[in-house]
Amino acid sequence: MTEDILTLPSRIIHRDEVTDEEPTSVEVQGHNKGHNKEEAPEEGNSELEELYGGVISKTELALLDSQPNPFNFSERVSQTAKIFTRDLGIQTDPPPSTTFSRQVSLCEIYDAYQKDFEKVQEREMQKKREKELSRNAGKQSPRPEEETPPMPQPPPPPMPTTYGEDSRLRVIAKSTQIIERMVSQNIYDEVAQDFKYWEDGSDDYRPMEGSLLPLWKFNHDKSRTLVVSGLSWSPIYPDLLAASYMPGDMIGPESEGMLCLFTLKNPSSPERVFKTQSGVTYVQFHPKIRSVLVTGQTDGNVVVYDVRTRADPTIISSSINTGKHILPVLQVKWIPTEPGADLSFFSLGMDGRVLQWFVRRASFLTCSDVLAFPTTQGPAKATPNDKDALEGSGTCLAFHPEDHNIILFGTDKGAIYQGAMTSTTTTFFRYGNHTAPVRALAWNRHHTKVFISCGVDWTVKVWLQYYRSPLIVLDLGGPVAEVVWAPYSSSVAVAVTEDGKVHVYDLFLRKCRPLCVQNIIPRRKITLACVAFNRFHPIILVGGDRGYLITLKLSPNLRKPHKDAKGADEQRLKEIEIGKIDRLIAISRG
Repeated sequence: MTEDILTLPSRIIHRDEVTDEEPTSVEVQGHNKGHNKEEAPEEGNSELEELYGGVISKTELALLDSQPNPFNFSERVSQTAKIFTRDLGIQTDPPPSTTFSRQVSLCEIYDAYQKDFEKVQEREMQKKREKELSRNAGKQSPRPEEETPPMPQPPPPPMPTTYGEDSRLRVIAKSTQIIERMVSQNIYDEVAQDFKYWEDGSDDYRPMEGSLLPLWKFNHDKSRTLVVSGLSWSPIYPDLLAASYMPGDMIGPESEGMLCLFTLKNPSSPERVFKTQSGVTYVQFHPKIRSVLVTGQTDGNVVVYDVRTRADPTIISSSINTGKHILPVLQVKWIPTEPGADLSFFSLGMDGRVLQWFVRRASFLTCSDVLAFPTTQGPAKATPNDKDALEGSGTCLAFHPEDHNIILFGTDKGAIYQGAMTSTTTTFFRYGNHTAPVRALAWNRHHTKVFISCGVDWTVKVWLQYYRSPLIVLDLGGPVAEVVWAPYSSSVAVAVTEDGKVHVYDLFLRKCRPLCVQNIIPRRKITLACVAFNRFHPIILVGGDRGYLITLKLSPNLRKPHKDAKGADEQRLKEIEIGKIDRLIAISRG
């Protein structure tokens, strides 16, 4: 069933119904355009009056009839044709390009500015000459016998004596340094990505093995003929490191050495370079002051550097008047001092003397003898008993991390001594021997009763304080140059041998074999001399002869934390690390 809700009369008249008296449909539809203005409204009004006559007035009917049809009305704007866009791609060969590069020094930049300044002065003088000639052109020309006097020349501009006096060049130097770092970061972008994100996927399939990834290499033009004798990471800046260089023969004829400061942000060139008249045997940053470090040299001197500024660094050196070693200095070690007190450090020389140095505020050094090994001609400061008598000459030393009056000494006879120094006497405790000279000693930072040693007899030994026999003896198959503890674990140690191999041990997981033995120089034989652990990142720094210096990143298996360390606080982490060594001691002593 259907019901009509609304019915409207049609205003369209079919063509076959048109008569001579009736207008056509075209004429009816075109009433808005001015066609048949009289007939169409009357026809339309008659139909509307017949339908709505009794509802609305004639005026409203006329208004309704004059409006356009709302059902098929279309504005003119919507009738615009749509323009379709088309893209035409053309494949062509790229234009030829050339890659070029050039290094610009401060001297070249200064010369370029000086030439430009001279050109500007010459142009100004030329303009003055032209103005003078144009001014004299209107005047009467001089008689033949008269001569025009030459124009006075302006005095030449003052020449600066050094480029450092110009503040603008200082700004240029800082800008060029920033640009150089940016270029280096772009060049070594792949290495930087590996340093941040590299994880060895093969560690998932070999849980008891790991690997080392080579990262940045550091070198200097004059370092290829020298040996990297000492390394030290900055305790404040994670990316700053110091390397000391010396000739191959420590007691040979005097030759130049070098101290370089590198940063991971720009491995292509060192940040600071200090050339010395003799070789630099050892270097160490101060543990609290970020810009101070100390070095020992082959001529027996110790030198303190304050590298805060590049242009004017502070260098304080010992001398014959203030006291010095007769033979080369083997090691220097800072010791903590009270706030406001003078800085202090110890030095061990090949002459068998151990000296304590003080950095005075007037920028000079003073020293006092702590002890002397029996190889020296002078009287010994210590009077040990016969059982623990000193033998040989000292080769290395290490301070206890909590009690700085306790010092470990290694000798060229293979013996290890622990000295307890007081204001009046010094007592010694002798540990078991290496069969060759001791190269390095290091206390464990987490368990302060354990230390490690290495020697030329191919062995690395772990000791417990006041026990004469070692807990663990490791054979590395070659002379060991240096061994260090990892800062993040109490059981991880890294040692380097002279045959170019790096050994990484985790004594808690496996003490019989290392987790990683990697030859970092497979093609050419280079003797390794030193190694240093970064405190902030899982990377190590390894140095050797021919100026070889490289950083290596440890794979996840070599730095895997303990299973109970996840989510633990600092106190709990310390207990976990001490417990790992206690378990190792219980197994070894049992």
